[in-house]
Amino acid sequence: MRLDLEQIMILLQRRYHSLQEIGKLTSEIQNAVSRRDEVSASLLLDMRAEEIENTERCQQEIWLMAEKGQEEAGMVRQLMTSDPAAARPPGSFEEQKIYEIRRKSRTLLKEIQERDRMLNRRVGGDKSFYGKTDR
Repeated sequence: MRLDLEQIMILLQRRYHSLQEIGKLTSEIQNAVSRRDEVSASLLLDMRAEEIENTERCQQEIWLMAEKGQEEAGMVRQLMTSDPAAARPPGSFEEQKIYEIRRKSRTLLKEIQERDRMLNRRVGGDKSFYGKTDR
């Protein structure tokens, strides 16, 4: 049984779009917090949680594809855990797109995490998950 690389590519693209939405919502939460608009911030947090669930669903669907067989499991593991920024020999179009989407997703996720860290420290102060200093 062959692994459907196109389906993995599509799922990763959906995940990337959800990450983009998470980034937008995080910015909107920052704005709501700046305005001291707790109602909007709460609604935006709920919306962001839904998008996070969407990213998790896409990830789970990809890992489920690994259960088709040993060969598929190895390929999914390689596609999903290897460093997408590392130089690699050219593969199929789908493999190249998978790594490209993973690179873009990784960059975007780092940006979101940094904005979230700043937001969390602003709202939580010393009680923030991040505390007084970065861990």
